[in-house]
Amino acid sequence: MTANDRLAALAATIDADPGALAGARDEGDALAARPELSEGDAALRWRIAVVRAVMAAPPDGDAVRELYGELVDRYRAQPDRLAQLRPLGDEIRRREADGTLARSLVARSDRRGRGPDRR
Repeated sequence: MTANDRLAALAATIDADPGALAGARDEGDALAARPELSEGDAALRWRIAVVRAVMAAPPDGDAVRELYGELVDRYRAQPDRLAQLRPLGDEIRRREADGTLARSLVARSDRRGRGPDRR
């Protein structure tokens, strides 16, 4: 099994059983961070599956928004990837609105460069 196949299998595992995240997180995160995999489809699927698993049992009120914000930051310059994230963001907002997910505001630093007029 290739590393890419293993990462895809881990994503499928936690999609099917969000409770399996604890046992798969270290390996999945390490695989998704590998340079040859980090921008591929399996890494995106893994990252989305992690957010969904955390949504199933959030450890705190900020965890879901933090993870989702990190995904948006990572894929900000890739419109096709952002489009794949949009349904996840919609689901987060729906669940916050109906009270099944805590509302939170995560302060994120500005990832864009600072120009002479930006302080």
